[in-house]
Amino acid sequence: MKIKIVKPKIWNFEIIKGKNAWKEVVYSARMSGVPSKIKAQKAFKMIVENDYTSAIEHIIIKFDLKMTKGCAPEFLEHRIVSHTGYSTRYIKVSEGIDKKVPAFEIIMPWHLLKPKDKKTKEKRKIFLEKVKENLKIYEKFLNEGLPRESARYILPFCQAVGIYHVTINLRSLLNLLGLRLCVRASPEFRCLASQIYFYLIKKLPIMRGMVGCRGFIRGACPENEVRERTTCPFKNPNSKVFIPTIKQIKSAAKLKKINLKETIKLQENLFKIWAKWEG
Repeated sequence: MKIKIVKPKIWNFEIIKGKNAWKEVVYSARMSGVPSKIKAQKAFKMIVENDYTSAIEHIIIKFDLKMTKGCAPEFLEHRIVSHTGYSTRYIKVSEGIDKKVPAFEIIMPWHLLKPKDKKTKEKRKIFLEKVKENLKIYEKFLNEGLPRESARYILPFCQAVGIYHVTINLRSLLNLLGLRLCVRASPEFRCLASQIYFYLIKKLPIMRGMVGCRGFIRGACPENEVRERTTCPFKNPNSKVFIPTIKQIKSAAKLKKINLKETIKLQENLFKIWAKWEG
C-alpha cells in the first residue's frame, strides 16, 4: 500500500477568450449605457472597483483542483459554481485518471508539514500511523466485498479526494478569493486561493491590483474586532498599508492614504508562502 503526501493543487486554469476576456465586460457595459468616451480599460476597472459586477459574470474561468475530503465542504459553500467531482462511490481511492501509479494521496495539515520540536514531530508520527491504519481497514473492507460506497466511510479527513473540474464566472471567483485570501481562512483553502490568484493575474493581467482579501478589494475590512486577534498584515494604523475595518471608519478613525504598490507587494509575498504549502 503506497501512501503519497501531496499538496493542495490547482491546474488546467483557463479563461475563455484569454487575456482579452475583459473586453466582453466592456461590450456589455457599453450596451447598458457606459459611454464610449470612457476608454475601454478604464471602463473595465470602474466596473470592478465600483462593484457593478453583474457584467463581469460574462468572464468564464475553468480549472481543476485537488483538496482534502475534509476541506471539500468549504469549497462547496461557494454555490454559484459548476463542478464535477471525483467519486469515492465508484472509484477506488488509490486510483483515478490523474494518477499514473495507484497511491493513497493525503494532504498533511499545515502545522505538521515541517515540525520544529520533538512534541510536534511525535504528533506527525502518530498522525501518519493512524492514517495508515484507516487505509488498511479500507482495503480490508474492499477485499472482503464491502461496496466502495460503504468502505469509504472509514477514509480519513486528510484524504486528497476533493478533486473537481470547475467552471466559474469572475464575479463568483472574486467572491471566493475575497473570503479565502484572508488570514482567517483555513490554511489549505488559502493555498488553493493563492494559486488561483497567481493564475488569474497571469492569464488576465488587467486584474492585478483589484484582487485580494475583502479588506483589500473594498478598502475596508468587514472582520472588525475579529481581525485584531489575527496576524493580518494590514491592521497596523501606523503602517503605509493600513486597511481600516468598517467599524473604525464608522468611529471616524484617522485614516492615511494607502500605498497601493506596497500593499500589492505585501499581499503577493504572503500568497507565495501560502501557495508553496511548506509550513
